Amino acid sequence: MLNLPITEILPKLKKTLISQNRLVLQAPPGAGKTTALPLALLNAPWLQDKKIIMLEPRRLAVRSSAQRMAELLGEKVGETIGYQIKMESVQSSKTKILIVTEGILTRKLQTDPSLEDVALVIFDEFHERSIHADLSLALCLETQAILREDLKLLVMSATLNTSAISVLLDDAPIIQSEGQCYRVEDVYLEAKVPQPAKKELPVFIYNLLQKLLKEEEGNILIFLPGTAEIKRLEDKLKETNIKDVYASALYGTLSKEEQDKAIRAPEPGKRKIVIATNIAQTSLTIEGITIVIDSGLQNLSVFDSRSGMNRLETVFISQDSATQRSGRAGRLSEGKAYHLWHKGKMLLKHDKPEILSADLTQMCLELSLWGNEDVKELRWMDLPPEHALDHANALLVRLGALTDERKITKHGKKMSSFGLHPRLAHMMIRAKEIGHAYEASLLSVLISEKDIYTSSYRSSDMRERVSILDDISREKPVYGTHIDSRHAKSLLTSAKRLEAKRPDAVDLEIVGVLLAFAYPDRISQMRSEQSGSYLLANGKGACLSKEDELYGRDYLAVSDLDGRSESAAIYKAASLSKVQIERYLKEQIEEKEELYWNSASQRVEARKRSRLGALILQEAQVNTSNQEETSLVLMEAVKTLGLDALPWNKNSLSLKQRVEFVRTHKELHASTFSFPDFGDAHLLATMQEWLLPYLEGKNSLKACESLDLYAILANQMSWEQMQELDLLAPSKIKVASGSSVLIDYQDMNRPVLAVRLQEMFGTRETPSVLRGRVKLMLHLLSPAHRPMQVTQDLESFWKTTYAEVKKELRGKYKRHYWPDDPLSAQATSKTKKNM
Repeated sequence: MLNLPITEILPKLKKTLISQNRLVLQAPPGAGKTTALPLALLNAPWLQDKKIIMLEPRRLAVRSSAQRMAELLGEKVGETIGYQIKMESVQSSKTKILIVTEGILTRKLQTDPSLEDVALVIFDEFHERSIHADLSLALCLETQAILREDLKLLVMSATLNTSAISVLLDDAPIIQSEGQCYRVEDVYLEAKVPQPAKKELPVFIYNLLQKLLKEEEGNILIFLPGTAEIKRLEDKLKETNIKDVYASALYGTLSKEEQDKAIRAPEPGKRKIVIATNIAQTSLTIEGITIVIDSGLQNLSVFDSRSGMNRLETVFISQDSATQRSGRAGRLSEGKAYHLWHKGKMLLKHDKPEILSADLTQMCLELSLWGNEDVKELRWMDLPPEHALDHANALLVRLGALTDERKITKHGKKMSSFGLHPRLAHMMIRAKEIGHAYEASLLSVLISEKDIYTSSYRSSDMRERVSILDDISREKPVYGTHIDSRHAKSLLTSAKRLEAKRPDAVDLEIVGVLLAFAYPDRISQMRSEQSGSYLLANGKGACLSKEDELYGRDYLAVSDLDGRSESAAIYKAASLSKVQIERYLKEQIEEKEELYWNSASQRVEARKRSRLGALILQEAQVNTSNQEETSLVLMEAVKTLGLDALPWNKNSLSLKQRVEFVRTHKELHASTFSFPDFGDAHLLATMQEWLLPYLEGKNSLKACESLDLYAILANQMSWEQMQELDLLAPSKIKVASGSSVLIDYQDMNRPVLAVRLQEMFGTRETPSVLRGRVKLMLHLLSPAHRPMQVTQDLESFWKTTYAEVKKELRGKYKRHYWPDDPLSAQATSKTKKNM
């Protein structure tokens, strides 16, 4: 066994595990925890004839750590050391340490909740906080609490927030391994050098490599955010063809052979450059690495439960991840880590747990199968967000996996057995029912894994991809530089595990239907051929490029689109027909009469509509007898159009304004009565109370013309309130001539009395309302009802201004009486002849 830093604490750890069933280990990168620790426990007294299961977050780490441990024992993988990942299992009856990806443990727990053949579960690299790790730990804790008190749990990481996980494990002991194998020198950007943007990274790193290859020794590991940047840097290096130096890419969708090539030591006399995503961040020893170049960036898939879509975000790594990455340079010798950011840059301490930003659909199905409808009953470091849980459970109900009460159905149990995302599991079951399991198996791997098309080729049509996989499976020649044939062959291997039987011919016309089984919420209907815009069944919008093969198709089933909420770009889809929708998805189609507002005719109309979610498949106009719904639609139309759509007249407007006037000045009149709110906002908000009862039997704005709004508003007040209103804010006032003149309350602060001047002769005081508290604004008019003077001080007008106004009036209106002394004159509405 190698002498590694972890060796120092192994005696303490082994002793602790004898008496404790929960333990936390913190050990830095390169300490040997992934390989040396499990091997050291093979002879533990509590192991007996049971196994150790160790969880790793990535398939590559599972295979490489199994291989390394087997080598240390002088065995082949599959004997004492085995592993199991999705679609691949290498183990035997001799296997004592089984290394698995986290989803595999969940499957084992669902099959055997007590884990009878397991003595210890090790959670490696738990700081990465994958959703599967959180779920597996929650289920293991419940198993330990209820079924297997003797089951041991060990959580370990290089950069774990140990206090938090210890609390989750009921204050489990924490053991810490000090130091790492070798010292790593951290090198940051000089202050004068700007931090390179994502698109600048390939060129920036290429230039840095030219310097390092001359000045430094050893192999180099480069961390970049995604495959696009990796390929651009690879292309730059191929152009120069540096002697005795070769580059290998390392990312999740490469074949096993390509990944193993990147990990292996180079031939003697050669140097290797490994260009990787964060797949190389943990649990890997890449031979001979002494230099790390860290871009500081990573690509994260973030799920948006509001849109039901994932979006790819490029974000800065955490301090934990930076430590993990730099630690790769100190595995076998001293090294250097070149950080492509400035030393003073603030990084988050820990990575954001995946459970807070991931699609929780598969997790919710697992919980329902476990028998848990309330996630709060389990123990979590971070509780899953409520909105994401609601979205996931709603989708499972739609797929038939859960009842409305969130109980798992027979169909849901069958779905969980596939080990696929619930969408794809549902598709496989439905496909088997209609005899197209082969096509569905091809679709499943095409959706789950990296695209077989290169990034430079743009076509959304999934039928083409299914056809290509089928041709390769039949050993037919496939043409096109945009096709990754090697990757396509690896997908076929996975597809055969789902459905081994291949029909005589593939049915490409069924592909759209199969996608619709998996993505019923993303069946889409063309809205505009000119813009390539579509409406999805979930009510969201999407668009298709004009250059796409599917442009102009009436209906699409979409499997991949970006997370934009307004109009998401469609990346992968297949066409289907309305006939296919009506045949294969008839249980999701709802037929009912729907009332809607026809803005052109300004009336409520009824249509019988056949709907799939937000999509209208068929409609026809019909007569309706549903008066209650008609009234509601009419009311909503009025609410949208505004109060002006109603037939207001002078009396109803006056009543509305008088009440608002009294309410506005309630501090002036101290009335014992409380008056209703007739403000526009309140009337619009409360239409159901004051207007709806009077809309019975009406279906249009024209029919609303018969509404007596004065009576409708007056009915909102008692007889006593109406009497009080007439006292405080009368609709009319009797002037000196004997005429009753309307008061205009439109201006809440200055109600207006527009009256002919000669009808006010003999009146000294300005008329008022609110028991004399508010004077009216007088608009003194000519006999022709033209304004001659505006005043709130009538007495002053007679004394100062009347004489001038009189001269003008005598000249224009000779038949009318214009006295020299207006205060002693008789008020009149008549001419001199008729006085």
